[in-house]
Amino acid sequence: MSESNKSWKDSNWYVSGSNFWREFRKHRIGLIGMVVMILFFGMAIFAPTLATHDPTPQAKVAPTYLAPAWMSVFDPDGVVTGDLVSDPNFEIDPNIQINGTSGEFSGIHEPLSETNNQSYVNLTWSHTAGTPLDYWGPDPDGTLPDYGDFIYFEQEVEWLFNDRPSDVNMSISFGTTVTGDFGPSGPLGNNLMFRVYVWIVDSSGQWTKVYESREATYVEHVQEKRISLNYVQLKDIFDGMTTVNGTQEDPTNYIRVKVGLAPYRTFNYATYDYPWANYTGSVTFTFTNLKMVAYGEYFGLLGTTNWGADAWSQLIYGSRISLIIGIIATGLSTAVGVIVGMVAGYFGGKVDEVLMRVVDFLLVIPGLPLMMVLAAFLGPNIQNIIIVIAILGWTGTSRLIRSQVLAEKNKAYVESARAIGASDTYIMFRHILPNVTPILFANITLGVVGAILSEAGLSFLGLTNPEDPSWGRMLADARTGGAFTTGAWWVVIFPGLMITLLSLSFTFVGHTLDQVLNPRLRER
Repeated sequence: MSESNKSWKDSNWYVSGSNFWREFRKHRIGLIGMVVMILFFGMAIFAPTLATHDPTPQAKVAPTYLAPAWMSVFDPDGVVTGDLVSDPNFEIDPNIQINGTSGEFSGIHEPLSETNNQSYVNLTWSHTAGTPLDYWGPDPDGTLPDYGDFIYFEQEVEWLFNDRPSDVNMSISFGTTVTGDFGPSGPLGNNLMFRVYVWIVDSSGQWTKVYESREATYVEHVQEKRISLNYVQLKDIFDGMTTVNGTQEDPTNYIRVKVGLAPYRTFNYATYDYPWANYTGSVTFTFTNLKMVAYGEYFGLLGTTNWGADAWSQLIYGSRISLIIGIIATGLSTAVGVIVGMVAGYFGGKVDEVLMRVVDFLLVIPGLPLMMVLAAFLGPNIQNIIIVIAILGWTGTSRLIRSQVLAEKNKAYVESARAIGASDTYIMFRHILPNVTPILFANITLGVVGAILSEAGLSFLGLTNPEDPSWGRMLADARTGGAFTTGAWWVVIFPGLMITLLSLSFTFVGHTLDQVLNPRLRER
């Protein structure tokens, strides 16, 4: 062994740390608490990676109170929420279908490539003055456009369940480019009535229109349009794929999502003509994204909340809130308690009397009501909640430190320091404080537990920021959202379990620290 390594291992801090760890690992309960605590710290640090959705409590990602996806193993016919259109980059049939005889429509699919990282589809109507369109009149059931001339691209989707979804949300993203007489400076002045359509066609050939743009929006930058299917549409599309009495109405479990472009009711009955007859130009819709999500009875790792938000993401980010508030609030309250306790114990007399009466006053007042008043007065944000908890959390520490200082201040090493002219501040913080610190460590870990529970209580009472994803907020939302009556146990059990486990981990570690560092307990 080299001299440098030998001197390093002979240092006081290394010897003290080794002795501490040798004693600490003898206590299994402390090791369990430390492992659990490390897991929670890892959860808080890697929360952006572990979370699957926006953790904001109001960020809806699915219908309310969907059960966790892993529960579907007990329900063979249950529908698990997930993306249906697996590839939004348009795996389109090369034989893109064009209806009508005018030949004025065209479709171009630009696939994803190394040079162009965005796949898109252009649906274009290019008109030459004097060319008529194939108008066949309004469709009786409103499924198809008024003109026989329209174009669409399609995506095929397989439905893997024997039940229809509880809800389906879709979105399409597109921008529009107009040229010639149809442009903004042209004679029509953006009055050209073209509409975008979205149909879903089942394998029996039934078309169901789920979206029709109600106005011509000629904006070049891409915009997202959201589509939510209603009950009748869901029934028409998916009921044919359910097996009833051993038979299925539709021949296969595939549906096709079609996105199309067509004019809308611009035929002039008086002249048997249309307003664009004498104009030349083009209209191009560029589609960049198509998304379809089916919602069943199950969603994600921990289901959804009363807002339809992802419970798993809230649970993960809740560890950050609890640890940040617990550690910082305990650190502030400990600092105040140490200073007050040392001053009161060292100087004694009137100083001790005044400070201890303030402590007694704060101990007499019920903590939770006072926290509620302070939180409501200061405002519902993390900084203020930390201040509120710290204001009421230092009293126990101050009394503990005072009692230790009273025992230490008359010892020989303190008298020696006074004799050589050391100041009171120097004696308190350089001589007495290191001797009372071991007991302080155990008190700090136990103080974190109180801070975590205080934050959870204030969140449960609605006195924290409603946009902060905390475990107490999850329990409050579950209570007000009727989770107990609807049987949504996952939004009650898991937040409560996290609060319990994190509190127990600090309690176990604090109890072990007290046994290792407290000389009286160690002698037993």
